[in-house]
Amino acid sequence: MTTAARPTWAPAKGGNEQGGTRIFGPSQKYSSRDLASHTALKPRKEGQDTQEELQRRNLRDELEERERKHFSAKDDRDRRRGSHLLLEGAKREADDRIVPRSVDADDADVGANSSDESEDDDDDDEDDTEALLAELEQIKKERAEEKLRKERQMQEEDIKAKEAELLRGNPLLNNPTSFNVKRRWDDDVVFKNQARGEIKTAKRFINDTIRNDFHRKFLQKYMK
Repeated sequence: MTTAARPTWAPAKGGNEQGGTRIFGPSQKYSSRDLASHTALKPRKEGQDTQEELQRRNLRDELEERERKHFSAKDDRDRRRGSHLLLEGAKREADDRIVPRSVDADDADVGANSSDESEDDDDDDEDDTEALLAELEQIKKERAEEKLRKERQMQEEDIKAKEAELLRGNPLLNNPTSFNVKRRWDDDVVFKNQARGEIKTAKRFINDTIRNDFHRKFLQKYMK
């Protein structure tokens, strides 16, 4: 890439001084990128942990105070959690002790009726369980029979596919109307087996341009 079109600080001028002998003085122009920038460090202000502030502070005491606050807050949280658990436990025990009564205590048949109802409920639950077990066994049996049926069907399909493949491989069964072997294209040509009595000479390699077979054949054909 040429640099002829780029601007220069001291462009060439025609005249008596051309030829590279001109002497240029220092330029008084500067680029904005050549100017000095950030010549001073940014100091810390008051409240930004200056060196005087760090010297006045006692870091060990501050650390111990923060640890003390942390552990005291943790103890308060544990204490509140323990009291909440105790209240919940007491309330649960009170709820367990309270038994709701929907009938009068003077009725004498309350205990008998409740025992009879519980026995009837137990009998109904046992009957329902037996019915569910029987239905489950029936479902398992039906699934096993369906699986066996699918396996037999797949085996039968595989056997049929193999038989069809064997039948397709037999050339006599592919075309039952004609059992003749197809004729070759050169069965009825006139000039067939004409070179049957000729002796075919074997090819040989002789590393001599005068005594090889090609040279002898050439001489016999053109130089006889």
